[in-house]
Amino acid sequence: MPPSRITEAKGILAARLREIRNDAGLTARSLAAEAGWHFSKVSKIEHAAQMPAENDIRTWCRVCKAEEYVVDLIAAVRNIDSMYTEWRRLESTGLRHVQESFQRLYQDTRQFRVFQHSAVPGLLQTPGYARAHLRAVIDFRGIPDDLESAVAARLAQQDVLRAGGKRFMFVVGEQALRTPVCGEDEMVAQLERLAELTTNMPQLSFGVIPASTPPPIMPPENFWIYDDNQVRVDTIPGQFRIKAPTDVALYEKAFTALAGAAVYGKAARDLIEARSSALRGT
Repeated sequence: MPPSRITEAKGILAARLREIRNDAGLTARSLAAEAGWHFSKVSKIEHAAQMPAENDIRTWCRVCKAEEYVVDLIAAVRNIDSMYTEWRRLESTGLRHVQESFQRLYQDTRQFRVFQHSAVPGLLQTPGYARAHLRAVIDFRGIPDDLESAVAARLAQQDVLRAGGKRFMFVVGEQALRTPVCGEDEMVAQLERLAELTTNMPQLSFGVIPASTPPPIMPPENFWIYDDNQVRVDTIPGQFRIKAPTDVALYEKAFTALAGAAVYGKAARDLIEARSSALRGT
């Protein structure tokens, strides 16, 4: 989700509130006076410089005698709030509850499409890889250290891979096979796990984009598409949840292009096994 999309959504909400005030025949100052606010608050909201709280929406509509719009406007506020969440808010008590928070979404999703360039996706990680990955997050962000419970929660997510009626499509860059997230022994175990996934899970496809293949697109971020209605993008400071249909469709187009550049089955196993052999020195 580009920041411009959030700015656009805030602008649309602000314009709608301004329209409701104008239709009520109120000036910004008269609305503020009726609401018991400082006069500048209305201006800030209408210029998208301040996000209204849900109670602000209720008060705005009450003063403007437009209570019929409250439900839709509050839904719009909640949607904007859900677009972006800072990691410091999500991880304030550690990583375990962050991992557990995905359980409901994973249970409800029927089709997963995942692209990661340089790391193995969490749903496919071995315990050793997951432990090293989450340790790096804890150390970098300086958050409470609940490593073992966070690892257990991440591994518990993988139960969804065995649930019926679901489809999983993973595409990674060849760099994901090479990034030394964990020690050599743990990395070999991770590669062996990926090789297994190319053979014995019909509900899952695992593709690797060879380093020698010109990429059809160079996305600046990893992304997860849940069904056809939501995309998750993780950035360094926070997480975006993208739900606008036009944006979701663009990520679907990107995934299709990236999946088309990947190799699968034996060709993918050859890349995985070559890297594994290099680590083992054989």
